[in-house]
Amino acid sequence: MSMGLNSAINRYIPVYLAKNDDDGIERVVSNSLFFLLALAFLLVAITLVVYCNIGSWFAIKPELVSVAGVLVLIVGFCAACAMPLQLSSAVLSGLQRYDAVNIAVLIPLFLRTIFLVVLLLRGHGLIAMGIVFGVSEIVIRLLQFLLARRLLPKVSVSWASLDFRFLREMLTYGVNTFLYAMGGMIIYKASDLVIGVFLGTAEVSRFAIATAAVLLLSQFLQAFTAAIKPAVSDLNARDEHSRVREISFLMQKYSFLLIIPAGFFLVTIGRQFLWIWVGEKFQDPAVIDSTAMILAILTVGHCLRLMQHSNFLVLVGKGEHKIFGVLTFLVAMFCICGSVIAVRFLNMGLIGIAWANCAPMAVTFGIVVPIYFNRKMDITVAESIREVWWPAFLGSMPAVILISIWKYASPPTTWLGIAMVVFSVGIATILGGWCFSLTELEKKRFRYVLLPRRLRSSATAQER
Repeated sequence: MSMGLNSAINRYIPVYLAKNDDDGIERVVSNSLFFLLALAFLLVAITLVVYCNIGSWFAIKPELVSVAGVLVLIVGFCAACAMPLQLSSAVLSGLQRYDAVNIAVLIPLFLRTIFLVVLLLRGHGLIAMGIVFGVSEIVIRLLQFLLARRLLPKVSVSWASLDFRFLREMLTYGVNTFLYAMGGMIIYKASDLVIGVFLGTAEVSRFAIATAAVLLLSQFLQAFTAAIKPAVSDLNARDEHSRVREISFLMQKYSFLLIIPAGFFLVTIGRQFLWIWVGEKFQDPAVIDSTAMILAILTVGHCLRLMQHSNFLVLVGKGEHKIFGVLTFLVAMFCICGSVIAVRFLNMGLIGIAWANCAPMAVTFGIVVPIYFNRKMDITVAESIREVWWPAFLGSMPAVILISIWKYASPPTTWLGIAMVVFSVGIATILGGWCFSLTELEKKRFRYVLLPRRLRSSATAQER
């Protein structure tokens, strides 16, 4: 509902911080709060409409209609209360205080999990769960608000700071991020709808199993690269373009060091992983084989998309990411159309849907987007190979070789075996990256980060 506004807050905060413009920060906060308050009132209205029609709009058993209605009210009103406060997480992210964001999220989530288990063991049901989930979201947002308020004590909300032209500028920026995020969500989830319409719900489960590991990899990479955008916004506002280029090289290289071993693992040992995970449910080896093939095809397409995610964040930080949003949304549309054609007219089943997803991503994110990004950043092919591809290839080779040895010498047959492969591959990736991918300057930086805070301060003082 916020149409990417959090992404805009996340960019404009570091830009105005770099310019020491407190009035600009106040404009960002005030306009964002006004818009989110409007969304909160809209959400309340939607909640009431759904509550009044819950029994006629949805196929719910008569004895559960009242429970469902109460749940709608609880979740809707709690979400409306949390809506204006969500700008706090974007402000903290813009301040690059991810420690504060995570503390405010992890502690309430940990307590919520314990509380839910206790309530369910005592016989409470859906309404209790709805209250706990809704209240915990409000608590998380309140904690983030208090932390943001402490970090920006001079910034206040003022109706005099409302500037609808500036708000429109923020939303225009946010919509492009929204298109990118929605495109990614459609790529992952729209196939389930197509499968449900043409093939049935059992096939939806198979496809969801094949995509689960890829989705986990995607979430991990997005968390790994989240700090790029506000850092680039800050540097770009200071006209430090050479450092922005350096960040783009480094983060793409580090992303490759994560994606190449993980993708090779899913393609190579995907069948063993699926057999251990769901083999007893399907029993038929042919079903596992075809699911492993789907996993391999999807892994290739999504890994190519993920390889460009850090580049997307660089352009988001610079405010030049429109083409990413448009292209990702177009890829999502091609995936849907291709899936319908593959199932409805070519009778290719789930394999056809996998290829219909992979092909547009391979062309767009394997060819079109890298060319566009390099031209936008004035990066030559030789620079890209020298700074990113070659060191990432060398650094990931030990892990790739180790996966191949596990695959053909001793394929894992238990969860312990899978865990041993993952652990050993992780160690091989770290050692390979350290020995073959990192420059001496990068190694020095990592040593500095790993030092205890006391020694880090001492080292900084000595350098000065």
